Amino acid sequence: MARKILAILTIILGASTSTVYLYYAPSHLALALSDPPLTSYNSNITAIYVTLVTIEIHAANAGNDSGWQTMASGVTLNLMTVLSTSRLIGRTQISPGRYTELRFFAPQAIITINGVNKTYTIPSGNQTGVKVPVTGGGFHIYGGETMTIQLDLSFNNSEIVYNPTMKLTPVATAKVA
Repeated sequence: MARKILAILTIILGASTSTVYLYYAPSHLALALSDPPLTSYNSNITAIYVTLVTIEIHAANAGNDSGWQTMASGVTLNLMTVLSTSRLIGRTQISPGRYTELRFFAPQAIITINGVNKTYTIPSGNQTGVKVPVTGGGFHIYGGETMTIQLDLSFNNSEIVYNPTMKLTPVATAKVA
């Protein structure tokens, strides 16, 4: 009888420990970035430099002000170098749970056209950030799990070449890689 009780207690303790681990142990999230433009960039464009001041991820059902956690900051890259490949740009430890969107702050892009650098502003890229929903309604990450989010970021070729306002609207998607 004592052995049965000990076995039952061992099973309960093991199940409780597993549950605590799944819901409370830290998780790890990596962020990769690529630039898959909808159409090829004009051959006169040789560089597209973007500084992502901050990249954040949002917890589902959290407030707009309180639900954001920083994944990476101060990332500058030439999008032309990630046309056919992705680059790891950040890693962070997050709490287990459901996450639904990314946002990034990037006030401008410096684009080299015919050897001349031109500065374009990105509306909302400096104040509220550019929000990017994670496809499929987001994802759930459990304790101890490691996951990678792929951020695809590009700009519309015609908006770069034929734009007297010098303002760009990023084309961005996010998905679990």
